[in-house]
Amino acid sequence: MHDVAWLDLPDQLNARDVGGLPVAGGLRTRSGVLMRCETPDLLTADSVARLVSDYGVRHVFDLRSIGEGLPVAEWPGITRHRLPLLGRRAGAAAEEAANEAATEPGAAPAGVGDISSGQVDVLGEDTDLDLATVDVHGAGRLYLAMAERGRDAFARALELLVNDAAGPTLVHCTAGKDRTGVLVALLMSAVGVDRAAIVADYAATRIHIDEMFRRIDAIANQPRLKPGTPAAAALRDAAPESMEAFLDAVLERYGSAGEFFVKAGARPEWLEIWRERFVAA
Repeated sequence: MHDVAWLDLPDQLNARDVGGLPVAGGLRTRSGVLMRCETPDLLTADSVARLVSDYGVRHVFDLRSIGEGLPVAEWPGITRHRLPLLGRRAGAAAEEAANEAATEPGAAPAGVGDISSGQVDVLGEDTDLDLATVDVHGAGRLYLAMAERGRDAFARALELLVNDAAGPTLVHCTAGKDRTGVLVALLMSAVGVDRAAIVADYAATRIHIDEMFRRIDAIANQPRLKPGTPAAAALRDAAPESMEAFLDAVLERYGSAGEFFVKAGARPEWLEIWRERFVAA
């Protein structure tokens, strides 16, 4: 496994840079271009300032649904882009959950499509998978359904990354594992990052996963399992096999990650620009 470039943020356990990874042809991804983390609801003001001063972050992509997590605050020096991966339907589910929580004190928030919480009904696909027994390979199939449901957000993310005003970017969702993991994997695969490195980067979430979920579960408005809804352990894991299954599914259906982005609405030239920005010559 490659050395993980963890970000030095004391209130984050899953924050890392995906620079320095091997690319076909003996090249490497550039550091300081694309970073990933779990929910920023855990960040203190000091850590937000450190993102700017130490890591040069200028843009943040928030893949959570509207209503998921704490209200989004402005961060000095950073532009926050809300790119809900699961669209309006998930946003409606979040709004409904918020309304229920307001009228029923003590009620557990409903999930809004987060794979980690077993809430995947908003995807509308792969209904043959039983959430109570789905294995690590089935989790990868759920990732493909999630990617296809969120294709508009993914195309927009690529557009922002190649924009003239683009800069060092941090991507997050809630756990920084599923929605974030899928987008980052596609962005890496599209420029030819070694498959083993993509899988290893995804699986690095396992290192602190138990403590990370403990911290996340203590925050309001995070996706949680609905009472009485069983969910397999694979959904709260970051098994290498899940990412392998997802990458296999992308190749089978689209031929490449680049073609996935094009089919999602991205312009082919964006992929060339992204490679120039993300891969060191």
